[in-house]
Amino acid sequence: MTPDPGTPGSRRMTIGGEARLADDLAPLPELPPPDLPRRRGVGLLLGIALLCGLGLGALDLYGFVAARFQSSAIEGWIAAGLSAALLLALGLLAAREFLGLRRLARVAAVGGDVDRAADAMERDPRLARAVAAWRGVAREVNDPDRRAELFERHVLAPLDAQADAAIRAAGLRMAGGVLVLPSALLDTVWFAAQGFALIRRIARLYGLAPGAAATWKLSRRVLVEAGAVGAADAVAGGAARLMGAVPGLADAGIAGVAGLRMARIGVLAKRTCRPLPER
Repeated sequence: MTPDPGTPGSRRMTIGGEARLADDLAPLPELPPPDLPRRRGVGLLLGIALLCGLGLGALDLYGFVAARFQSSAIEGWIAAGLSAALLLALGLLAAREFLGLRRLARVAAVGGDVDRAADAMERDPRLARAVAAWRGVAREVNDPDRRAELFERHVLAPLDAQADAAIRAAGLRMAGGVLVLPSALLDTVWFAAQGFALIRRIARLYGLAPGAAATWKLSRRVLVEAGAVGAADAVAGGAARLMGAVPGLADAGIAGVAGLRMARIGVLAKRTCRPLPER
């Protein structure tokens, strides 16, 4: 028979049970929360893929310059000088775009809050007018969802359209570069330069840059995709020469793939730099 909770004896039993439970748990060590499962070896595989892509691209560029030397020494030295100058220019461009991200405010400081996003974005003279218009419209609005909706309409919608246009233009530039550049290594460097430029372009549009972790993630994605494009270009070009196929057909296929990969990086950059998640 269950004792009445109101009786003194039952209360002493309850208190005693809690005390015994506390005494039993006291000697046990406090364990840290379990770590989330990590994908082991992914970074190493990505690094190997990037090195293989760069190696194949370098071999392809060496073959291009060596072929020019076989034609004539003057033509070979001109090809070598132009290739070195182009590599240097593209490398400096990639470094410039990467360092330009560090001068912008961080998306992490906004934390998805509309008012914080407005405070950070209005520091940019290009965005000050749109943010001021939003403040005037949302002055009497207290509903957070409604304020976010108005911010989307008056501030973010025009920026989203410009970001989408920048992504399409970068994809076309990437595809055109693959068709024009004579070497897989140059395609690799061109992809890296265009990728960093696109990330900075989108960050500049929103007036906000990814944090350190997100920037590293995007940069690693750019480098890995660049190595993949260079490797695919080198393999496709070699296969076309062995089979006697028209090299332009392989270049056209690689150009389409490179354009799509560049667009994918742009979409990731837009998702990372946008102060509010897309509805």
